[in-house]
Amino acid sequence: MSRAIPPPNGRGRPIDPDIEARILAATLELYGDLGWARLNLDLIARHAKVGKAALYRRWQTKEQIMSAALRSSKKTVIDFDTGSLRGDLVAIGQATVESLLGEYGSVRMRAMIDAKIYPELFEGEIDELRNESIAGGREIILRAIKRGEIAKGTSPALILDAVAGTIEHHFLMTPMAKLKQFKSGSDKYIESVVDFVLAGLNCHSNSTAK
Repeated sequence: MSRAIPPPNGRGRPIDPDIEARILAATLELYGDLGWARLNLDLIARHAKVGKAALYRRWQTKEQIMSAALRSSKKTVIDFDTGSLRGDLVAIGQATVESLLGEYGSVRMRAMIDAKIYPELFEGEIDELRNESIAGGREIILRAIKRGEIAKGTSPALILDAVAGTIEHHFLMTPMAKLKQFKSGSDKYIESVVDFVLAGLNCHSNSTAK
């Protein structure tokens, strides 16, 4: 069994094993609140309660730390399979709401916009976030086509954009003072969005029945 080796002559402090996670969490929180233009390494160091030297040993620019923070915020790709297209799309809608209302809900929204304004900064990380959302969603639509719920050639992207995009737009248009109502009424709203999209697809499977 190995033992920690003390620093020579009793000098120095033990390395904080949580320091990187704390710095990245502080970066995401500040970015979500302030946006890219106002984010800087001094603010991150103060918010994470670390010395700037500890920060600069790991990252030299805010572009580098932001890229690392975005990678750390990635979630496992979830491929919902409830057995019906309606059930899967409702699950996607629920996951979208949870993401928007989650700890870093504003981060992804800001990052998507900033990647358009500053494409040279962290477009690669945004591509990864997009791809993880697309991967499971595409399989959901292809399974529905295979089950005969929707016609061959139906665009997975169009359906997913119609569901998730509508919910995201509704969230952005909801005043902060009414976010509690948004959250409490989200299940009913998600179902109404999904049913609207399915009606537009002329989905005639009995799986659309409530």
